[in-house]
Amino acid sequence: MSFTIAFTGDICFHDQPEADFEYSKKILADVMPVFESADLVAMNLENPLAPEGMGEPIPKAGPNLIGGEQTIGFLLAAGCGFADLANNHTGDFGAEPLYNTLRLLDENGIGYAGAGKNLDEAYKAFRITKNGISLSIVCVCENEFGVAEADKPGTAGFEIGRLTERLVEEREISDFVVVMIHGGNEHNPLPSPMARSRYRLFTELGADAVIGGHPHCPQGIEYYKGKPIVYSTGNFLFKDFGEVDAAWTLGYIAKLTLNKGESPKVEAIPYRFESDGSAINLLKGEEYEIFMRHLDKISAIIPDDRALHDYFDGWCWLHRDFLLQATPGKEMLEFDGHYHNAYLVYNRLICEAHLEICRRLTYIAFYPGLRERAASFVEKIKKLADIGL
Repeated sequence: MSFTIAFTGDICFHDQPEADFEYSKKILADVMPVFESADLVAMNLENPLAPEGMGEPIPKAGPNLIGGEQTIGFLLAAGCGFADLANNHTGDFGAEPLYNTLRLLDENGIGYAGAGKNLDEAYKAFRITKNGISLSIVCVCENEFGVAEADKPGTAGFEIGRLTERLVEEREISDFVVVMIHGGNEHNPLPSPMARSRYRLFTELGADAVIGGHPHCPQGIEYYKGKPIVYSTGNFLFKDFGEVDAAWTLGYIAKLTLNKGESPKVEAIPYRFESDGSAINLLKGEEYEIFMRHLDKISAIIPDDRALHDYFDGWCWLHRDFLLQATPGKEMLEFDGHYHNAYLVYNRLICEAHLEICRRLTYIAFYPGLRERAASFVEKIKKLADIGL
């Protein structure tokens, strides 16, 4: 028998407190047949869950996100059996809301991985057996704010040595191992060259499949040496943050099928959610065809080294202010806790995806010929990001 897992992208309840169990049944009505056909529903929970007034927003670059306790009802209504907590918002309000989230998940029988009271706990795998097939899920995120340390609660910040040890151990325990990774360039329709190399490396180290999230838009799928890599499923339910592009509300459920003695297979099931968060609807007919053509198009670029690098250079040049917004200076060295630019500098230097952009922009800036080529791909990457829906 097969073991099927339905993986969803980012879920955030910061601006949607009404998403309790009863209301969530309405939101999820159209996609429930997909979840009900799977043996496990795995979701990325993009914020801690806590009662009003619990915790304080941590100092950081970017928004601090949190959801109410009642929104655990969304996961229950979806039949969620696993929550990925390794992301850049789980630690946004400190330790107490994080612990409260773990308590809520435990009390409601929902497994989780990717966060804990310390780094060792955050790196623990979720293990499950269905239909005679055992599976381990390991969750990590890029290093932004709220990551765990040896004696500090938080998320499983990416460390290649620690992840390698975990994968080696899980390979001895389970028939299949999946890595869920939260990282990459937000709104970029393609993974960066570094992200591609890293996710491929995960498969070399023992992962049978890799499921990515965080870019807030769908990215492509590739089979690397027979193993599926989903670079980004896009958002699953993430109410608009003001002005966002059309891709914000589009994504796909990655339905992974496991059979002993066979390579895993993944199916993309696309959807659109309403910008007010009131419904998630599967794409059908012409909209389905348009989305799948887009997915095929961006997936075909991923194995092409020259094309992937050219598009990434265009992306970097399009966002060159990203580097200029945060320039280290003496203020950084004299940081007293109130200098906001220090958080931007920290984020650029610590987060793997952000650092890659800064490094590449610096390289492009020193080579006028490369600068011109990067500029020539700006409109191309912008066009590629347009799904057409």
